[in-house]
Amino acid sequence: MTKTKTKAPKPSLMEPTERIANDDPKLHATFESGDVSHQGDLIIVCIGALPKSARPRKDRQLAEGSTQGSRHVLQRGDLYDAEAGEVADLIRAATTCTVAPLYLGPVFVSPANPTADDLTHPEHGAQGFPAGCVCAVVYQRNLDQEEREQRTQD
Repeated sequence: MTKTKTKAPKPSLMEPTERIANDDPKLHATFESGDVSHQGDLIIVCIGALPKSARPRKDRQLAEGSTQGSRHVLQRGDLYDAEAGEVADLIRAATTCTVAPLYLGPVFVSPANPTADDLTHPEHGAQGFPAGCVCAVVYQRNLDQEEREQRTQD
């Protein structure tokens, strides 16, 4: 009796079951205290009031770094640095969530005539928020292999 060789089936390229592309510009019709939006690894939280410690910031980039992933830039509106504890208190009051100072970025106020391109990024959809909306930037966090918390970066 002779054995015949059979060819192994070629693996087929499978289509992903879901494709999500949210890179269209978005102008939020409403964005009230406690509302949250994401742009990549940034979490934008409406805090309702400008912190008393807010000081104008010249650098318009919301995430530190020089990589393409860090280029979240506020094109229009006012940008501030503020005391992390005060920002954390405003986030807690708006959302009941506690955010460690390590994960807090600048605070911004959207311009009087907002557009969908006020907050830009080369890989994620641009966003705009209602006039006068005060928002805090929170950096996303994940666990590493040893289950230690660390900041996520695009």
